[in-house]
Amino acid sequence: MGARPLLNRRLAGLGTTIFAEMSALATATGSINLGQGFPDTDGPAEVREAAVRALREGRGNQYPPGPGVPELRQAIAEHQQRFHGLTYDPDTEVLVTAGATEAIAAALLALLEPGDEVIAFEPFYDSYAACIAMAGAVRRPLTLRAPDFRPDLDELRALITPRTRLLLINTPHNPTGLVLTPDELAGIARLAVEHDLLVVTDEVYEHLVFSGGHHPLAALPGMRERTVAISSAGKTFSFTGWKVGWVKPCSPTYSLAC
Repeated sequence: MGARPLLNRRLAGLGTTIFAEMSALATATGSINLGQGFPDTDGPAEVREAAVRALREGRGNQYPPGPGVPELRQAIAEHQQRFHGLTYDPDTEVLVTAGATEAIAAALLALLEPGDEVIAFEPFYDSYAACIAMAGAVRRPLTLRAPDFRPDLDELRALITPRTRLLLINTPHNPTGLVLTPDELAGIARLAVEHDLLVVTDEVYEHLVFSGGHHPLAALPGMRERTVAISSAGKTFSFTGWKVGWVKPCSPTYSLAC
C-alpha cells in the first residue's frame, strides 16, 4: 500500500467518538453516564407493544421502500403540519433514515463539495465534524460561550465568506441546552437569505423543551426552500436504540437524490 495512510486523510485527527469513550468509562466505573443522549428509562409501553404487534403481523420484517414505510412518512408529514404548520408531501419530501445521524451524513454528503465551508455552533455533536470532513468541506465554528451560550449573530456574519455553503444549526442544542429564540432564528434566516446559504437544522430535541416551545427555522420567510430539517423518533419517544430518523429536504429533488 506504499506510504498512503490506511484511513481516509480527511478523517485524520478525529479519533474515537467522545460518546464511546464516556460510555466505556461509565461502564468500567459504575458511574452515572451523562455523556450520551439517552434517557434513564424506556419510552411508553404502548409504543413497545405497537412494535411487537407489527413484528408478529409481519409488518416491517423485510426490506422497506427506500424512502421509508409509507405510513411512517405520512405520520411525519402530519406531525409537521400539526405542531409547526408546515406542509410536506410524504411521497416526495420526507425521507426516513437509520436515525438522525444518517440523515445528517446524507444531507451533508449530498449538499457539500470539496472546499465548501460549513458554519456550525460549537460545542457540537461530534458526528458533525466527521460528516463535514468526509464531504471534503471545511468546518468554521461559531463558539457558544458560557454562561448563557447565546449565539453572537455579528460573529456569525463575520464568519461568512464567499466559500460558505451551509449553516448547520442545532436547536434545541446538544450539549448546552440552548434553545434559539424567535429573534435569533429570524436573524439567522436573514443572513441565510442575504448570502444565499443552505441550512441543515438538527431538531432531534424539538419536543424536549421546558418552556417557550420549539420554532423550526423552515417556517420563516425565505427558509422553506433552503432548509433541510432533520429530527428523530428516538429522542422524542425515548427509544434511541431503534434508530428512526427522518429528513425533510428543501425540495423533492434532494429527497430523491438522498
